Amino acid sequence: MIYLSLNTLYAQDCKVLLKTINKSYNGECKKGKAHGNGTARGTDSYKGEFKKGYPEGLGTYTWKNGNVFKGSFKKGKKEGKGTLTYKADSTLVGFWKKDNYIGVYEKPYKKNYKTQNITGYSINQVQQNIQSIRVFVKEDGKNVKDPNIKVVLLGGNYQTETPARDYFEIKNVAYPIKAKVYYKQEYVEFEIFNSGLWEVKLEITNIKGLGN
Repeated sequence: MIYLSLNTLYAQDCKVLLKTINKSYNGECKKGKAHGNGTARGTDSYKGEFKKGYPEGLGTYTWKNGNVFKGSFKKGKKEGKGTLTYKADSTLVGFWKKDNYIGVYEKPYKKNYKTQNITGYSINQVQQNIQSIRVFVKEDGKNVKDPNIKVVLLGGNYQTETPARDYFEIKNVAYPIKAKVYYKQEYVEFEIFNSGLWEVKLEITNIKGLGN
């Protein structure tokens, strides 16, 4: 009984550093801060794992408006896999990074293969509301105008191909998509999982004896 009373008192003195849930706390502590499993309440509430005063690890966060996130946290922010359930009965499932939803997949793309003369290779999302992939080519240090690109589809779908002055674009992409993209004898193979406008940039350095 004495041990339980002391433990409860210590839990009450424990600090929660996230302002929205720092009015009361019941749980494990370390060095005066919530650390381990516990429950914290304020304008919102949280039940789960803590580290150094912040929600960190697995837990459930409930907002005052009734929305609930169940999943992984890091320093008080959604980080990793989780499920966000809205009071209006809609659900968002997937992965978060620094409190921002990044999509159904943890890694939005995967580079599977590139030929040896491709010395630079990047894939980046630049917008979310356009469903296209643009391929840029730089050969021997110079940007290629009107690049002659061939796309071999391995999974997913798209509707149209549109050559442009500075890039080659495939439009109305149904993600996830898996493709090989050829420029001359060189190619890359990749998968893109999340929807949006993506830029694939290739740098080709023609090395003597490799395809020459």
